[in-house]
Amino acid sequence: MQKFYEQAMLTGAEFDFTEVETLSKTGDLFTLKTAKNQSFQAKAIILAFGLTPRNLNVPGEKEFGGKGVAYCATCDGPLYKAKTVAVIGGGNSALDAAEFLSKIAAKVYLLNRKDVFRGEEILLKKVQASANIELIYNAESKEVIGDTKVNKLVYTQANTDKEIAVEGIFVEIGHLAKTDWVANLVELNERKEIKISLDCETKTPGLFAAGDITDISYKQAVISAGEGSKAALQAYKFLQGSENIVLPDWSPKK
Repeated sequence: MQKFYEQAMLTGAEFDFTEVETLSKTGDLFTLKTAKNQSFQAKAIILAFGLTPRNLNVPGEKEFGGKGVAYCATCDGPLYKAKTVAVIGGGNSALDAAEFLSKIAAKVYLLNRKDVFRGEEILLKKVQASANIELIYNAESKEVIGDTKVNKLVYTQANTDKEIAVEGIFVEIGHLAKTDWVANLVELNERKEIKISLDCETKTPGLFAAGDITDISYKQAVISAGEGSKAALQAYKFLQGSENIVLPDWSPKK
């Protein structure tokens, strides 16, 4: 990501690390307002803020975020080499995370609040074949405990509170599309994802969307990158004021 950032800076891009709270449009101008009380105006906007990991909403989760509680096994997994971790979830993302972490951590507990996994059979078989993964069914996570960092996970099973000693907890229970703040400018599907055309257009002229926050079928980084490129090209055409404009040739020079 650092290389992407540096490349963007070389082209003149400006970055502002803050949360956008509102988006409105008056005439042909969009207005963005941020949590820092900043205001930005533009004739074209690309929405590419992705999905938000679903929280457990249990005591200790928020307090130990970044101190043992994580939401991305591939991002934070290497920090737990030869340690004991827990993965919480019952779908493909949880199975993937557990299988990935089994190659790094000394011990992996996989807690599913139901009595069956809803992920793909091939992933479940890989997990079941891993000697250092322990499956715990009908486990409802109750509390994250620690001092300066996580050291225990409390869960309820058969109306009995139990706990396991862990150094990391990976929450893999799905993602949410937090699109309420743009709902008046876009059309949403039943999962609150933004509906787009093949060219990443929304229902509002000048407003484009790309990546996981949209209704594309596959949520993968490589696909989102391509969608982002499409949205940028379409925004460029929109700003030029013509759908028939010839785009610049950015291919490498021979």
